[in-house]
Amino acid sequence: MSNFLPYVNAFFDDLEIYEDISGGHSYKAYISGAVREFLSKENRKNALEVYRMFFDSYRITMPGEENSFADIVDILLQYEDTAATLIEKQRDHVVHSVNVFLTGLCIYSASSAFRKAFAAAVPEKEYHNAYSTKNEEFFYRWGIASLFHDVGYPLEIVGRQLNEFVGMIADADGNETKVKARISFDNLEELRTISEVLPAEEFSSDFRKAYKEAAELDLNKANDLMAFRIHHHLGVDLETLRDKLDNFVSTMAETGMIDHGYYSALIVLKWYGFLIQSNRYNSEYFYWPVLDSATAILLHNWYKLFLQKEPFELGAMKAADDPLSFLLILCDELQEWNREAHGRISRGDIRPDTVVFELSDRKFSVVYITKKGRLPEGFSEKKKETIYKLLDMNGVFSEGFNVRDEVLNLWPERMSRPAGHCPRPMLADLERLAAAIHTQYNEKQAQSGEKPEFAEFSDLPDDLKYSNMRQARSISDKLESVGLHLRKKTDLGGLDRIPEELVDILAEIEHEEWTASRKASGWTLGEKDSGEKRTPYLVSYDQLSEEIRELDRQSIRNIPELVQMIGMEIYED
Repeated sequence: MSNFLPYVNAFFDDLEIYEDISGGHSYKAYISGAVREFLSKENRKNALEVYRMFFDSYRITMPGEENSFADIVDILLQYEDTAATLIEKQRDHVVHSVNVFLTGLCIYSASSAFRKAFAAAVPEKEYHNAYSTKNEEFFYRWGIASLFHDVGYPLEIVGRQLNEFVGMIADADGNETKVKARISFDNLEELRTISEVLPAEEFSSDFRKAYKEAAELDLNKANDLMAFRIHHHLGVDLETLRDKLDNFVSTMAETGMIDHGYYSALIVLKWYGFLIQSNRYNSEYFYWPVLDSATAILLHNWYKLFLQKEPFELGAMKAADDPLSFLLILCDELQEWNREAHGRISRGDIRPDTVVFELSDRKFSVVYITKKGRLPEGFSEKKKETIYKLLDMNGVFSEGFNVRDEVLNLWPERMSRPAGHCPRPMLADLERLAAAIHTQYNEKQAQSGEKPEFAEFSDLPDDLKYSNMRQARSISDKLESVGLHLRKKTDLGGLDRIPEELVDILAEIEHEEWTASRKASGWTLGEKDSGEKRTPYLVSYDQLSEEIRELDRQSIRNIPELVQMIGMEIYED
């Protein structure tokens, strides 16, 4: 387990969320709760919860539709689990991306020099719709950049898998014949073009007014947009950049290299561009924060692969030049711990199991820890050398940046498997569901003669709000575990009650999840005191009194009524 929690807590203590203040929501509580649960156990299930809480809180989607941003992460998981079995080298990218996200929050929280660099660059003087809430503009842009920076990886998996398979066939005679397979596209421009929902001149008018140099660009072309932004921030020749990007897919085909960062950036621009237009949002949201995040995604590989080579030959990037790209390159390079291996050879690699940050305002030391076996010789030295070549670290950490590794003689924990997919209710519906769960709990307390401690859901401390949200979120997983499923309401109708023979099974699962969530939030066993985070119920289900077990059972019996409140129903196969 990393030591991120103090840094992350400091970040969330300072963060303000506009929707919480103006709309009465508790999005910060939900996101921070998901983050803390992930830090207590870094696995895919908890990583997906961080994704869902972030992208549901900053949701842009068509009315009535599910959140496609969270769905694409499920697709990435499926590719990593299945398609990577024919690849020699392959590692996790979902837990990785959440750790990249959290690493950035740690650095932002600790380093005043980085915060100053970001504040000087963002909001851009031409951008008039930035969040006025504390640190939220950074949080929004960084969340998109870090959580989506590897979402195009399935294309790289397919390309590498194809090359290995074709190579195996070509080498049938044992002469080590080399054959390279290429990925090409019909109608490539469709992939690189932002769908025109609104007239292009109307949608891009504010951006064109802000930058006279953009007059000759096609602002519905992802390549033109990213080339302009790199030119604007790093001073690189615009036409050379456009040419490099326009020919990049051909370059990849010729060299056999596939840069998933390029495709990840295209996905972000194409999807956000379509959704922002379709929902008639201000176009500035696309041309500034989304473009900033997408370009950072491109540069997290592209800076090293191209901008530090001819004809550009850039040196180490300064945080002041492009703070979001600087941070993504740094965090992606650093994040080596707890990355599950999928490739045939990768499974045997020794990699860091966890990390310890020694992070202050002017100094940053990274300690990689392995629980069994030693990292390859020179691992930490090479990591430090790579980062210094890419980034001007002294500009942010004036008293030094260092990397080292240590060994603990312990077996690493096994990672749990992701839960099965089922339809995801919208966050607003889940919030209503979480509030309804609290109301029902209060009603049951009152019936048993106890006075509810918190009359309204809005009165709950953040960790208890998240606990109710976790319970609402976990309903579908519990149902799936006993052969029941959720779907949107149909004319067929659904179950109006949970079969009684399943109630006790589900009640025990619910209690185990509740116990894990409380412990992750710092609760301890003792006489009930919410202010001191003590509860007498942090015991196994069979140690609970019959009265308390019945409360858990009743919460299960209430599920059909609760899911109907958000337009869903339960059904059996």
